[in-house]
Amino acid sequence: MIPLAIILVILLAVLTYFLLIMMDIRTLITQLKFINQHTTNQQLKVKTRNAAVVALTQQINQLIAKQQATHQQSVQTQQQLDLAIHNISHDLRTPLTVASGYSQLLLSNENLPEAEHQQVSKLNQNLQTLSKHLNLLLLYNRLLENRITITPKQLNLSKLLTQTCLNYYDALQRKQIMTDLKIEPNIMWQLDEEATTRILQNILGNILDHGYQKATIRLKHIDQGVQLTATNQLMTPIKNFDRLLDRFYTEDLSHRDQNAGLGLYIIAELSRMQGGQVSLNTNDLQFRIQVIFKIANQQKNG
Repeated sequence: MIPLAIILVILLAVLTYFLLIMMDIRTLITQLKFINQHTTNQQLKVKTRNAAVVALTQQINQLIAKQQATHQQSVQTQQQLDLAIHNISHDLRTPLTVASGYSQLLLSNENLPEAEHQQVSKLNQNLQTLSKHLNLLLLYNRLLENRITITPKQLNLSKLLTQTCLNYYDALQRKQIMTDLKIEPNIMWQLDEEATTRILQNILGNILDHGYQKATIRLKHIDQGVQLTATNQLMTPIKNFDRLLDRFYTEDLSHRDQNAGLGLYIIAELSRMQGGQVSLNTNDLQFRIQVIFKIANQQKNG
């Protein structure tokens, strides 16, 4: 029969073994938490001689190394894409401007035959669409490079929104989108005029690209802030609602035009830079975007 003392020694040895393993695991967990919470090339280190713990650490380090390599490759790919967007956008601007000028000149020729006039008119529309996409790319590039400076001033948001809607009136009429405006007068707010104009243009542009038959635009005071809501009908339901704010994601909801997939992303970014909050909502054949500016958010952003 094994003496009690030997049994106790064995139990103590086993307990010590497991305690040492638990200490090693706690050390690994602490290091893993740090690696997960920080951008670092650090790998796991253990002082133990336990073969199982050492093997586990080596396997985890291999996994970390692969993940770091994948992340680095992703960053490099994104940087290359952003540089390509920058170069292509600027390279296209001059020839596009020249082509648009020639098409406008041809359209002004009263002696141009009707068939040719229709062809040039279609060409001019396509050039305008391309120009709109190019301007979105240039603005997106400025956002990426942090080259947009927000300079808030007391802005008559009601007046700016009304003027923007008037600028889009003819285009909306051509698309047969009846727009109901409910704009509370003389709403003043501390906003950057250029950035806010871009927000409003992209909201109207989104209605123009994807709206169907009816749209409503509301601007009103709310508690400690202002609220802008744009609602429009859709020809087809939105398939991937959660991706609408992703860069370059687009859905052809009107079966008419393709777009760059940047409008909603730019609205969200320019609003965020001014302390605003953007929310989207869809219900079958209806889409709504809401932008809210509040005093507390503006003070925090400032």
